[in-house]
Amino acid sequence: MNDQLKRIVSIVIILCCFAGLSFAQQNTLTIDVENANLEKIFELIEKQTSYKFSYRNIIIDKTSDINLKVDQATISEVLQAILPQKGLQYDITSEKSIVITPLPHSTNSTGTPKKISGRITDDTGESIIGANIKVEGSTVGTISDFNGNFEIEVPENGSISITYIGYDTQLIKVDGKTHFDIVLRENAKELEEVVVVGYGTQKKLNLTGSVSMVTSDDLDSRPVSSVSSGLQGLLSGVTVVNVSGQPGANNSSIRIRGLGTIGNANPLVLIDGVEGDMNTLNPEDIQSISVLKDAASSSIYGARAANGVILVTTKKLNVKGAAPTIFVNAYYGSQTPTRLPEMADAIDFMKLDNEARANVGTGKAWTDQHFDHVINNTEPNYFGNTNWIAEVLNKHAPQQNYSVNLNGTLGNSGYLISYRYFDQAGLTVGNSTGEQRHNLRFKVNSRLLDKVEISSNIGYTMQDVISPIGSLTSGGGAIYTAMRIAPNAPVYYTDGSWAYGGGNTNPVAILHDGGNTTLDADEMSLLNTAKIELLEGWDVTATYSIVNRNTWTDILKKTITFTNPETPEIPQYIYNNPNSLENISTRKRQQTLIVQSNFDFQIGEHTISGVGGFSQEWSVFRRFEASRINLSTEKHPTLNLGSKEGMSNTGDAAQWAIRSGFGRLNYNYNDRYLVEFNLRYDLSSRFHKSNRGGLFPSFSGAWRLTEEPFMQFSRAIFDNLKLRASWGMLGNQYVGSTDYPYLSVLNEVTGLSAIGTHGTVGYTQTTLANPLLTWEKIDMFDLGLDIALFNSRLNITFDWYDKNTKGILLQLNYPNQIGARPSEQNVGAVNNRGWETDIAWRDQIGKLSYGLSFNLSDVKNKITDLGESSPDLSSYQIRQVGYPIDAFYGYIAEGLMTPDDFKLFDDFEQKYYNPKIPTVMGPDYQPGDIKYKDISGPQGIPDGRISPEYDRVVLGSAIPRYTYHFKADLGYRNFDFSFSIQGVGKADGYLTGTARHAFQDMAAYPQKYHLERYHVVTNPDPDASYPRLTYNTDFNQSTFSTFWLEDASYLRLKNAQLGYTLPAETTKKIKIDKCRFYVSGDNLFTFSNFFYAYDPETPISRGGYYPQVKTFVAGVNLIFK
Repeated sequence: MNDQLKRIVSIVIILCCFAGLSFAQQNTLTIDVENANLEKIFELIEKQTSYKFSYRNIIIDKTSDINLKVDQATISEVLQAILPQKGLQYDITSEKSIVITPLPHSTNSTGTPKKISGRITDDTGESIIGANIKVEGSTVGTISDFNGNFEIEVPENGSISITYIGYDTQLIKVDGKTHFDIVLRENAKELEEVVVVGYGTQKKLNLTGSVSMVTSDDLDSRPVSSVSSGLQGLLSGVTVVNVSGQPGANNSSIRIRGLGTIGNANPLVLIDGVEGDMNTLNPEDIQSISVLKDAASSSIYGARAANGVILVTTKKLNVKGAAPTIFVNAYYGSQTPTRLPEMADAIDFMKLDNEARANVGTGKAWTDQHFDHVINNTEPNYFGNTNWIAEVLNKHAPQQNYSVNLNGTLGNSGYLISYRYFDQAGLTVGNSTGEQRHNLRFKVNSRLLDKVEISSNIGYTMQDVISPIGSLTSGGGAIYTAMRIAPNAPVYYTDGSWAYGGGNTNPVAILHDGGNTTLDADEMSLLNTAKIELLEGWDVTATYSIVNRNTWTDILKKTITFTNPETPEIPQYIYNNPNSLENISTRKRQQTLIVQSNFDFQIGEHTISGVGGFSQEWSVFRRFEASRINLSTEKHPTLNLGSKEGMSNTGDAAQWAIRSGFGRLNYNYNDRYLVEFNLRYDLSSRFHKSNRGGLFPSFSGAWRLTEEPFMQFSRAIFDNLKLRASWGMLGNQYVGSTDYPYLSVLNEVTGLSAIGTHGTVGYTQTTLANPLLTWEKIDMFDLGLDIALFNSRLNITFDWYDKNTKGILLQLNYPNQIGARPSEQNVGAVNNRGWETDIAWRDQIGKLSYGLSFNLSDVKNKITDLGESSPDLSSYQIRQVGYPIDAFYGYIAEGLMTPDDFKLFDDFEQKYYNPKIPTVMGPDYQPGDIKYKDISGPQGIPDGRISPEYDRVVLGSAIPRYTYHFKADLGYRNFDFSFSIQGVGKADGYLTGTARHAFQDMAAYPQKYHLERYHVVTNPDPDASYPRLTYNTDFNQSTFSTFWLEDASYLRLKNAQLGYTLPAETTKKIKIDKCRFYVSGDNLFTFSNFFYAYDPETPISRGGYYPQVKTFVAGVNLIFK
């Protein structure tokens, strides 16, 4: 360990010492250029100082004729040397802005001066403070005030120019008018977007890796219950799948550039640099979210970056001197299910049930008398006509959100306070699902002696979630039960009590009176940072974070006694007998310490920057649970109200730590040639000491062709043309089934003979140890292209990548004689190869501003090595070299059998015999059963029979391909409108059990869809949507083939939003700076060929998932200053 620590410290010392060499010339300017233009000189000054230039493009001479060589010169000396000869002058403002204007000349505008006024806003109606307004041809000027208003004296036939950093300059003729409402348009080129990267920020223009970013604008005013679900479709190469819409579930999965492992494939999520769960955040606390997709950008996080890195940055504090600002957002709306199964009613069920029984030679279950009971309601305690799905799910459920944010400054300190209340009711009856969440955040920073900055970021989340007994997941819970209870069973008896029958326990009764699971979760996070500026451009930062998450779960199972009023002396059934209460307490504490030094210096046209540092993270988890039965009361029970007989308790604990040294070095030559090197060394407690350390390097470079002299001809069109390439290595420490997968596992042995009167407890090794186990290793190569055209109105990004994961954990097959489960080994390998593109256009036509953006991604997943393990082909999903992980494997269906496919028909038995076509041996085939393609045989050619060895092939994969997203936003005067479309171009799915089938077992009840089944008399269509019905028989359903393969591709109207901002002159009267009303909807429409009853985002299911929801809300945004 000492040697490894020395290596870490050495990396940090070398990088910091290298940084220390760089700061001799930071307070003055050093410039040495030949044949440069003015913009180039301004750019060099901006790089060496904190000043920014503001000017109108039309006054700048583009000629590259400036030869300038100065050493340790002041800004004034440089500008005075070059501007007068260009007919220009400068003005240095107090806000570190240098305004360039034409020199006064003798041809000033003439006419009688008169006073004009106006208001300057952006295209959203927000006031622009500090915009420069100047009279053309003179030195007369002013700036806009806090509300964007200005007054100035101008000759009657004169003109004014309006400039503001980040916006296009406007030149306006007075023409006798006295008031002007001026809307400035953003200039994407001048904004020079800054992107959050590992342990710092970089200009997007200078990135050499593949990084995508979204801002708070992409999440604002949307009714999202979690941040991860709100990201769906926004980022190319990032696939977000929402399994269900259940409140508080937060079960979205995020995959960055494919599925690279069989184990934990979740990306590393960092909130303000510290690992955390972004779904606990208030979406309105977020400033930006960056996704590091290639190895060059993410390798600085080493052993945790194998699946990509997501960097969440919370909102920044106001700049010094800014007035306090209060932001308010409130909405209220309703949720409805996107898709639900439509079950057959009682009459259709009984008809189909009799038919299914007849098809297998079983007598009818339902007589005419039974049909009469249903139709005429003559036996209401035994027969009904119940739509169980409608009984367990409400049509609507409310959702509401209220948040407030205060951001301001006080002397040298800034502060931010935010609060949010979120309430999402569930669709299940009996108030059995729902979530309430409170988010509170307090940020403060203070600057001392102009060199030291101290900040603190405190977050608190309180979450209350209620859910039913039995998870609402695939193959379980009340919704699943609603599909497996007969529709001719009543919900209530005639005396109003809960009815029982239909082959399952009444799910409506369970949701109302069967108990529930309640989760109370509290999370407190504290992030303290101290930053010292040693010299200009060189700082050292120390960060300490602690996150405590405590949960308390109550699982209360209530007793329900079902008693038919016609036989009151004998209860039919007692559910949850005896009743019980289980308490589960968990405590997790994760701490992080980071010390880093950032540097940035320039020598002539050479810029060198980087970061070096040390980090350590450690986490402790504890869990305790206890339970008792026979509670004396079910109203607000506690454990001491239960019986000591049958009580139980247990607990467990886990901990891990990782210690790291990291560094990044960037070289930039004249914004033309860009090179980056990253290195990280990790020590992880998850592995044996001999395999605990790992080194993760990456290299990347970029070439900005537009900065080459031979490309000057293209600058009228191209603002940026950049080629990128990167390679790097990453690691995945989240491997194995435990936090210490290299250790042996001991389990308790029960049933041992007693020694005397004392019970005996024994332990045995159940899993073999593997001290050679280490992290999965990933190497990735990336090629990229960035293009900006037409003053950056059009931006295009393209990436191609090849990602190889090696050392994936697999369990090899060992002889049973060993007596223990084999340990996991690093033997598997997976390849993900794909591409992604982003295209964005933004422009303004008069008072209409608009933006269009589109992204498209594709990734091919393939297993390349399974070690010595042979593929298991026994299931419908397999892992085999050359195919995707968990690829679908089965027969190719060729429609349904018809009478023509049989040689004989027995009139007496009304049965067909001797199929003419190849079949699987065993079942008693009849018309309406599925027929399969004979692909091969022992000799490599079709052999006239269907066998699993030769006739099954890989049919598809549930891993999404061709994910896409399109967004359009428009603004006209005070109106704004936006919509986004998201989808998947190719994916497959498979629904099993009750989700898709009827009568394959005695509790698999039919859907209306099954009325279209094949029937030899009423529907003898070989292309019918469902085979013939067979009671308690599943050879058609359990034999996987293309007949059951679902098309899980889809297109979804993800969000649409319409807003109206009240005129500023109206809101100012009531002391409101901005007031915007809006309506918004999520998941509004879905177009897909997937099975009608379920959402294609959950392509593999047995039925029972809480449905996806579409949400409609109406709300208001308020800003007070």
